[in-house]
Amino acid sequence: MSGNGGDTNIVIPDTFTPPPPRELRDAPKPFFPPVGVADDPSVANPLQRLKRLSTEWFGCVFELEGVLIEAREAEHRASWMKLASERGEPPVPEMVLKFASTSKPEDFIQRQLRWTRDPMETRRIAQRRAEIYREILEGPGARSVGPSLLPGVRPFLETLAGASVPMAATCGTMSFSELRATLETLDILRFFENPDSPLGEPNCVSSEDVSDWLPDPLPVERACQLMGRPPKRCVVFGDNSTIVEACVEVGAKSVLLLGRQPRYELQGADAVVGKLTDLSIANLKNLFADEVSEAAEPEREAEIFPQNVGRGAETATYEPEPETAGDDVGGREPPNYKSRRRRRDV
Repeated sequence: MSGNGGDTNIVIPDTFTPPPPRELRDAPKPFFPPVGVADDPSVANPLQRLKRLSTEWFGCVFELEGVLIEAREAEHRASWMKLASERGEPPVPEMVLKFASTSKPEDFIQRQLRWTRDPMETRRIAQRRAEIYREILEGPGARSVGPSLLPGVRPFLETLAGASVPMAATCGTMSFSELRATLETLDILRFFENPDSPLGEPNCVSSEDVSDWLPDPLPVERACQLMGRPPKRCVVFGDNSTIVEACVEVGAKSVLLLGRQPRYELQGADAVVGKLTDLSIANLKNLFADEVSEAAEPEREAEIFPQNVGRGAETATYEPEPETAGDDVGGREPPNYKSRRRRRDV
């Protein structure tokens, strides 16, 4: 650079290191070889490699609202309606509000409400919405003072922890710090600890960790990455059909709980239960019982014209039908076309 007739050199210190990628959060990304669903030839321990091939090697991903705690769909809708009234916007239609609790606040503002496209303004609106949401939860007439676990959640998590099954929690309406504080308040943060994390952070995926939320499979892939499991060896627990769409995209298993949607809308899931205590470790293992390795046997193409397989097999031959002597057979002239042309010329 030059300024006032002189040259100024910008010196970059040797200790400068670029910031780590935001999406990885300082955690190494495991690359699973495309050999099979769970097989890894680089594992030197044969017992560990055999364990990967068994059905006991899997992970579980839990949605916070609707699975671990009670869904706050009414409070989410009330917060958006109050925010629209503060901004002088028209009331939000009911068909739009149904996406309020299943999408990121920033995406809901830009894609559904279409209030602004400015990232800074979107962040300010989302922060104000979070404040209104907390005021509704803590104000008079609230259903409970704080979040509480649904019946059967703690015994089910203890059963999974006893079987050494890694677990992850996701929430698209909270930040990472809010999600971690909520799990700590519920006294279940110990179930989601990640000993391999360089920063000691739990297996939590929030709205600020991914660029898009469900039904995009990014939250599921991020949770599988934190647990060290391939998506095809993970079970995702939710209470709406967006979980099924994301699981189908990456090949994961989906288990939905009744409550938010009727049963006939959840037919695409691998299992539909009323509560978590209806499941056992054996039920989760059975989800992977019919698993087939992608490298075990390549997909064979069907032969249109089968060839000789054995000595006694007959070769299929094609014999064209003889042409008749009639005129214009098959759109062609008869064999005596010269005499026919002569008759035409007369």
